[in-house]
This record gives sequence, structure tokens and C-alpha cells, in this order.
Amino acid sequence: MRRWIKNFIILTSLLLVSCTTPVLPSSSTPLSTEILQTAGEAIVSAGEVAAGAPVEVRTAFGDVLEVFDAHNLSLSERRARGAAVKVRSLLLGGHGSGTYMVAYNRRVVVTAAHVVRSESVMAIDGRDGETVVGKVVFVDQDADIAVLLVPEIETRTAIQFRPQKKYDERLIGTNLTYTGFPSHHDLLTIRGYISALEHEMVVTNMFGWFGSSGSGVFDPHGRLVGVVSGIDIGNIGYRIPLESIVWVAPTSQIDHEMLKVRILASDPHDLLINAFPGAMAPRRGGVRD
Repeated sequence: MRRWIKNFIILTSLLLVSCTTPVLPSSSTPLSTEILQTAGEAIVSAGEVAAGAPVEVRTAFGDVLEVFDAHNLSLSERRARGAAVKVRSLLLGGHGSGTYMVAYNRRVVVTAAHVVRSESVMAIDGRDGETVVGKVVFVDQDADIAVLLVPEIETRTAIQFRPQKKYDERLIGTNLTYTGFPSHHDLLTIRGYISALEHEMVVTNMFGWFGSSGSGVFDPHGRLVGVVSGIDIGNIGYRIPLESIVWVAPTSQIDHEMLKVRILASDPHDLLINAFPGAMAPRRGGVRD
């Protein structure tokens, strides 16, 4: 009888320990940006591991009560998909893709420089017919990256601008994802990986096609590696597009101090707000990809 009571006390203690809420730091405890960044990456990494794994609800005796199917997309993939926009020319026709982000406390869209070409404003399509006008505030033609200042896009969720500033052999093999609008498709989420670093560009193995230029390419930690710049062209007596070899313009190659100055120097109240509700985008576009 005493042994039974002793076992019961031990079991009860274990249950109490397992249900105890961990002590969190108080709001007065200072946390550096580096610590917060590392913690954020750890959470995303945990989401990567759990992506696609079903969650089982069991009784205390191990019986399965219900099975919930988890997302097949990782956290960074879901965020990228929720922030993807279509970037359209108001004058020349055609479209590319972009990512709705927050950089230096301003709403921006990051895309490819050859998508905006020489234009100063572009139409930005969200969802359900929502269209706003974005003002081009930064263009690096050599790196093929452009940034537009935009008003709030109600049908999209902006994600934090966290560029990958590293550019070396350690990147090779990194898994990547982007969501864009290749050809006539709507919100295609693509996966791939870094195959090589050449000519100050990132060479990847993943799908790309007309209209996907400017799509934000993210690593598993949610860092912006770059934007889709173009697809490879093979030559076997005639030129043929190799849509599985995609060139990515890396964010590591731009002047981030200049980008910050350009964004902060732009007046967000100077935008042409909410231009074209219900505007239709062309079915195909892009000149470089």
C-alpha cells in the first residue's frame, strides 16, 4: 500500500512539473537585437522541421483522439506567399513579381531593376482586385534590384526586410523558396537550392519563367537572399531557355547604406494612393527572365 502511495506521489509530481509554465524574462530585461534575431531564426527552424508533419491528439492512455494535418509549407514559405505581389508597368505593359515588406519602418516592395526599367512609378497588385501605385526610390541596375515605396496593401501582409548579406561558398546547397507570378499563373510557390555563385550572382536549381522576375527568394530562416533575375539560356545550335536554372540577384551586392538613405528620404505621404481597384494584369510579361 505504501509503495502504491509513493508511486502516485511521484507520478503527480512529474505531471505538475511537465505542466509548469516556464519563467519568461520580464519586460524590463534588456534583449539585444542579436539575441532577438537568433531567437527568431530558431523559431523558424523549428517550423521547418515540423512542416508537413501531422499532429496527433492523444489521451493519457495513448489512444489517438484526432489527427490534424499540419501545413506543408514552412513558416517562411507561408510568409513569402502572403507578401507576394505583382508589379506592373503603367506605360510599357508586361509584369514582374515582388515582395511586400517593411524596411526602416516604411512599407516597400522589393523587385528586380529590369522589372521597373526606367519608370518612376509602377502598379502593385495585391489580391481581390486591389491595386496601389508604388514610387521607385532605389534602383541598382548592376545588381538588378529595385525598391518601391508603397502605401498599405490591405490584402497582403508585409514581412520584415532581413537581407542575407553573406556571399561566399557557404551559401551553396542552401534551400530556397519564392512565390511569384510566372506567365499566366497566380501565386506559384517554388522550391530549390543554391547551386553556384557566379559573376556576383546566385545560380539556383529551381523553376522560373516570364513574369517571375523580381520575386523575393528566401532561405529557410526567412532571410531575403535576393530576387529572381533571369533564367539560363542554353545554346545547342539555337538558343533554348533552361527554366530549371534560375539566376538570383543577391541582396548582398547592393549598397545598404544608400538604400536606407533613399527609403528614409522619401515622403510616404507623397504617394499616389490606391489607384486602380479591380485593374486586370496582363497574362505575360518580363523582358529579362
